[in-house]
Amino acid sequence: MSLKIIDISLSAEPQLGDILSEYKVHLKTLKLRLERVLNHTLIQAYLPKHTELCVTLLDDAGIQVLNRDYRGKNKPTDVLSFALLEGEMLSLPDGIPIPLGDIMISVQTAVKQSVRGALPRLQPYLRHQVWGLSEELSFLALHGVLHLLGFDHEEENEAEIMESLEAYLLISLLPKLALPAPQPMLPLS
Repeated sequence: MSLKIIDISLSAEPQLGDILSEYKVHLKTLKLRLERVLNHTLIQAYLPKHTELCVTLLDDAGIQVLNRDYRGKNKPTDVLSFALLEGEMLSLPDGIPIPLGDIMISVQTAVKQSVRGALPRLQPYLRHQVWGLSEELSFLALHGVLHLLGFDHEEENEAEIMESLEAYLLISLLPKLALPAPQPMLPLS
């Protein structure tokens, strides 16, 4: 099976340059991690033949505006996903990628969360407890991708599926840090 083509656009607001440098976060590394996840056979099954994904790193003020305007929650959050493939599949001419959606991540919130380390539910799947900003941003991007593909965590059964997917894909995202997790049981669509 040949891999589907995925174009990833990754950008950061200019004012975040100092924070990213201080924590030694490289956008190229984040992009490579996302590519590994998107090329995983499980994820490939959910993607059109040629797709594009946009990931933007924001500050808390920027993500708070989006969270307020689109979710009615006037506070910063860690990640927001805006799916563009909900409903009917776009039909575009060959060679034009189908937009999967946009992922917005707050670097400032990610810094705060990285201090606590990996989420407790991920810790059994980690070789060691090293978890910095780069790993947190990568995990938030994975979380955002799963939302774009239709996974959610509003209901308990949805959360179990999404969390098992995150654990399972962690080894593709962070192969030097992660341990294998059980393959998730996905509902038939």
